[in-house]
Amino acid sequence: MSAIMRKIDGSSYGGATLTRQEIIDHEHDVKDAVSKYLNFTSYSLFFPRSTDPDAEPPEPEYRGEDRELLLPLVQGGRMLAYFVVRDVTVQAPSVAPKYLAGIANAALEIIALRKHCVTDRLTGLFNREHFLSVLTRAVDRVKGCLVPGAGGLAACENTDTEMPTFSGNLGVLFLDLDRFQTVNDRYGYPFGDRIVAEVGRCLAEVCPGFAAASRYGNDKFAVLLPDANRRACFQLAEVIRESVEKLHFDDPVSGDRVRVSLSIGYASYPQALDGRQYGLDASEQGRIVLRKARRAAAVAKDMGRNRVFGYRDILEKGGRVLETLPLDRMAVSLGTTVGARVGQRFLIRSTISGRPADAALTADERISGRYPSMYKAEAVIVDAQEDIAFAEVLHLADAAWPVEPGDRLVLVTEQQSIFDTAGGTETRDEESGLLEFRAFMGRFEEYRGEGAFGLCIVKILSEPPESVASYRAHMESMTRHAATVARDVLGTEAVGGNYGLGGLIFLVPDVSDEALRTACAEIATRCESKLAVDVCAAGAVHPCLDFQPGETLANVRDALDHALLLPAPRVAVFDSVTLNLTGDRMWADGDVYGALDRYRMALELESGNSTARNSLAICYAHLGKLEEAREEFSTVLEREPDDVMALYNLGRVLHRMGRLEEARVAYDRCLAQEPEHIFSLVRLGNLSEREGNLDEAERLYLKASTLRGGETLAYRPLARTAWKRGDLEQAREYLHLALNANHNDAHAMYMLALLYMEGGEDPQIAEVLARQSAALRPERGDYLGVLVRALRAQGKDAEADQVAGRIPEA
Repeated sequence: MSAIMRKIDGSSYGGATLTRQEIIDHEHDVKDAVSKYLNFTSYSLFFPRSTDPDAEPPEPEYRGEDRELLLPLVQGGRMLAYFVVRDVTVQAPSVAPKYLAGIANAALEIIALRKHCVTDRLTGLFNREHFLSVLTRAVDRVKGCLVPGAGGLAACENTDTEMPTFSGNLGVLFLDLDRFQTVNDRYGYPFGDRIVAEVGRCLAEVCPGFAAASRYGNDKFAVLLPDANRRACFQLAEVIRESVEKLHFDDPVSGDRVRVSLSIGYASYPQALDGRQYGLDASEQGRIVLRKARRAAAVAKDMGRNRVFGYRDILEKGGRVLETLPLDRMAVSLGTTVGARVGQRFLIRSTISGRPADAALTADERISGRYPSMYKAEAVIVDAQEDIAFAEVLHLADAAWPVEPGDRLVLVTEQQSIFDTAGGTETRDEESGLLEFRAFMGRFEEYRGEGAFGLCIVKILSEPPESVASYRAHMESMTRHAATVARDVLGTEAVGGNYGLGGLIFLVPDVSDEALRTACAEIATRCESKLAVDVCAAGAVHPCLDFQPGETLANVRDALDHALLLPAPRVAVFDSVTLNLTGDRMWADGDVYGALDRYRMALELESGNSTARNSLAICYAHLGKLEEAREEFSTVLEREPDDVMALYNLGRVLHRMGRLEEARVAYDRCLAQEPEHIFSLVRLGNLSEREGNLDEAERLYLKASTLRGGETLAYRPLARTAWKRGDLEQAREYLHLALNANHNDAHAMYMLALLYMEGGEDPQIAEVLARQSAALRPERGDYLGVLVRALRAQGKDAEADQVAGRIPEA
């Protein structure tokens, strides 16, 4: 027991000093440790108004008349707070309090040790290992709502203050100090460490409380931003970049003033993933997103440093020419990992485009400006590999102005091209009879206005064995064999071309959807049975809805992405399901109107596509069009009365419309199909609570809390029912459990702050909680209001007036 009672030497944990917020966050852990040895019904924290760091910590004190025990929480010999236990009888008041204080401080020691294990000592941020574990948990948390249909949460829940919800997104920022090795070499590593530590402090200051900032290694940092889309990632990255740019450091030896800057890349989950990556586990998916954010940071450096670049922007404006090759070809810095695909067109921009231009008129007068955007050529990708691609020049602006390494690429659509779109000279492979891709595109340009046609892409997925001497030669051989199979199936009228390494593309005149689907399936089957080659076959037919002929190439690429998600045989023709998948991607990217348009198109092609109709209804609900959403969900249920997703979403819409009895029927029907449907349990609990039936509400909430994932949804409503019963200690317990389940539950923090205020306890703790809740949800006037009360209770009237001025008008 003497080991427990000793004073804690914080230096053994690297000086991992706990903050007031951390003590509040772990108050429940201290309570659990003490309650193993002492029975009590009430407890709270209390922060001393001021402490002398050199003074001896106070002794624990039992006040028998008040049945109150004060246990000082001490770390590293420094008094941090009191843990106050009420309604307690201590059998040995002269001895037991010291032992109980030792137990409480042992719990504090464990908390400090945990902090030390996850903290980078130089910056105070999370370390790399903990960041990766947090990222894995965050990815796992949103995997269930990658598309709007998943439980309906993505749209129907995000306006509800009664239930903590998630958008099904997260962002990862990767930060890299610019030219930092030069700073270390010139001024020394201790000076560099000082800069890294200050950048870490800056990150901790500007990142919101719910973000996880880490030192990833040396001069690199990573930030996880939960529940964030690309815009939120960009905004935070810009705030960080500007804040670091303002820092300066004075070298005491040379007298130099040193400034630093950051190149920042960001990527969003799940938008940054594609194809088979969705099937990987959460840990691997998290690392892929981080790697893509790191790639974006590298592009930011390549584009000139001290800037922010998104992973999804690399394809559009982050590519450059790496090397020029014979026959008007070039290697470019875009690969399939950033979305480069055969057939994409790029304008090639001169490196001087947009640069400052100045000249001297006289010795005393100068003029300046900027060079306009000057485009040298248009090129098309003919071979896309993982990290690089090869392109061919389609059109050259001036033969005397050649493409050079370093020239930039700008992705364009056919309609944006500034060059003549006529095709090039036909070049055909002698063995396979396939046109080079550029020549194929010329044939496509000539044909596409003549009537109905289809496009078919066949992509070889089989990898050559390791014993093969030449990867390219083997892939070209498989391509020629696959081309023979495809020609036998599609007929002599089909025009074939190369589609990158291991890919074929065919123009098939006057073909129907069903005939093209059958042909694609036959090609995949024959390649497997005759050649032992695994292929993916996709097609698209024109006319289709309102798509223009030139958009058929984009449609067949979407069908190829669709096919890659399927088990063998991987075959898809552009259809309602493909449109639904593209709508899901737009939804995940925050483009609600684009997604809505795709879901409508999907229903035009197939009115019975229940997934598309559910998703369309969720879009309507997200936009506040509740009656339209109700009609669409009802239509789904007319066809499929037991569709759990539609039942819950219909109930949620009716709930929001105030049609409560109808909502209850929908939730009950949902539970009849799926008895452990957490969200329906919580919603029915809401309705019972609203009617004053607290026993039934508590029963439903407790059942939800025992199910996987239910703790984040049910503990706060349980706290609310306990509060209504007058059981404030039970309410406090549930709120702590809610915060253990979700540390960023702003409403639980707000309720806990109210408990501390209304219970007449320490207003300092209420202030800490209220500040955190207001930081998470600054638009909530009630959160700011309790912060004002906590400040006034401490006599901080000037600061309270400032906060009161920020409360939005009702």
